[in-house]
Amino acid sequence: MSKCARSKAIQNKLRLSRSKVDLFIECPLCFWLDQKSKIKRPSGPPFSLNVAVDHLLKNEFDVSRGKGVPERLAREGLSFVPAVHDSLDRWRENFKGVTRAYRGIEFFGAIDDLWNDMFGVHYVVDYKATSKADEVNLDADWQISYKRQVEFYQWLLRGNNLEVSDQAWFVYANGVKGDGSFDDRLEFKTKLIPYVGNASWIEPTLDRLLECLASESAPTSSEGCPYCQYVAKRRYGDKLKIPDQKPVEVKVRIPRAGIRNTNKDAERDFAIEILETSLDQRLQVDDLVSKVIKKNSKRMTLPNKKRVLEVIYGLQESGGIRLQNGMAILVRTS
Repeated sequence: MSKCARSKAIQNKLRLSRSKVDLFIECPLCFWLDQKSKIKRPSGPPFSLNVAVDHLLKNEFDVSRGKGVPERLAREGLSFVPAVHDSLDRWRENFKGVTRAYRGIEFFGAIDDLWNDMFGVHYVVDYKATSKADEVNLDADWQISYKRQVEFYQWLLRGNNLEVSDQAWFVYANGVKGDGSFDDRLEFKTKLIPYVGNASWIEPTLDRLLECLASESAPTSSEGCPYCQYVAKRRYGDKLKIPDQKPVEVKVRIPRAGIRNTNKDAERDFAIEILETSLDQRLQVDDLVSKVIKKNSKRMTLPNKKRVLEVIYGLQESGGIRLQNGMAILVRTS
């Protein structure tokens, strides 16, 4: 099978969520590793309170669905009605959501809600919850991801033959930290925030994403990716500057369990030996990892792959090999 045919075969099986598109925007390398090598970013704790707020807001708006203007909207002088649609339950379900095909891949995302105006135009609605002293807004730099989120939902829904307004709405609940006791009650101040979206970025971004997905070589990481920065510091060590203190030397300590003879020198030697006997003394990084693991009589597990990758990056740092366009190239010494 040709590389082109193989890429198409892989793509035809793919469903990519909105969050994966956001991952690509944040860092192409993290996205490539997630999809091609199944090496995922560490996940954070679940936002259980946010999920509870989402559930309660859905219950609140479901009471008025298809019947009339909800009291919360009427108080703000708004005349939207929660929309009725045969597919709404699926569109709101995680891992199903609204789907749209683009260049042979199915993209999807689960919306929180959908409102209609008197003309039948649809408005994407997203619920958010936080707890902060200041009034909630969308002004922080990191909230660009919120804006991309509703823009992506608008794009998905338009692919389902809905007339969707550029205007989206955030129902933003802010937990109040008062002076009283808890008494099993948490009060919120909820603000309705309009946002005019622009989905023109989506398809050019998906084109770049598909190019990344079809590539056999890993892309460069985003300059500000904290995950890639952490991995680099753990591998090579770094001096972290702490205000008003001397720089702290961070020493890298990588677990040695599972390495032949409990010594990474063995795997370093294997990598050099394999490159020396390879054509032009170079190999794809993935192939080199596999050959080192096989030569070391280990299983092809994710921890073993990660460990050998650390060895390869260590060889690059010491000048023994050079990594370029997904290739490991032996550095010839005179």
